Amino acid sequence: MPKRTILVLLFSIVAVALSAADRSSTTVRVFNLKNASVIEAFTAIEPLLSNDGSVTVQPSRGRITIQDSPEVVGRIASMMAELDRIPGEYRIEVELLEGLDVERAPELAPELDRRLHRMFPFKSYRRAGRTVFQGEFGQPTTASLSRSYRLSFLAEASNVPESTPWGVADLGNRTQVKWLRLDRLTAVDGGGERIDELLRTTVFLSPRQKMIIGAGSSEDSASGLVLILTMLSVEDR
Repeated sequence: MPKRTILVLLFSIVAVALSAADRSSTTVRVFNLKNASVIEAFTAIEPLLSNDGSVTVQPSRGRITIQDSPEVVGRIASMMAELDRIPGEYRIEVELLEGLDVERAPELAPELDRRLHRMFPFKSYRRAGRTVFQGEFGQPTTASLSRSYRLSFLAEASNVPESTPWGVADLGNRTQVKWLRLDRLTAVDGGGERIDELLRTTVFLSPRQKMIIGAGSSEDSASGLVLILTMLSVEDR
């Protein structure tokens, strides 16, 4: 057999051996879940595995073991870090004001009072309720603003992209307040209560931002309701 043929065969054998070694090289990684459920994680991981990959779950211990190529395990690790991240916290102050068609002594800070007068036709305002909502993103919440009004919503973290099809500038991290709903509660005969929905919307709040929303008219056509949401810092508690 010519020397050239022998060398070609040797190179071919080495290439096949290296290729087989590459295919047999796998990494094992164990994930101990703290926030995500094992079933949720398994559902997300399974489509990412290669044909040679495997996953072992231990629901009682909140543990998942992955064996696959280093590249696949790396992608799964990045996905797991996001899936199992600790939910963020938020603090939102909510004030409910009643706008009146009569002059009253100001109850609000001068700057806020002037801003309200530019936005709405009411001559004065009085507070109808106030509370501070504290919670984790992704958890729906409901609370009373007073005996007559109730507010509910779901807050989620929302990162504004650097660019959008509409050319919106990057405003930084904002909180999306979804399904914001204001209800009026009225006692009725027999001990029950009537619930009237006054507002349903979704808004975005930036840190320290104070958002003012016209929340609907009261029974008296000469007055109305104004809802003020202020995004507070979690560290200011």
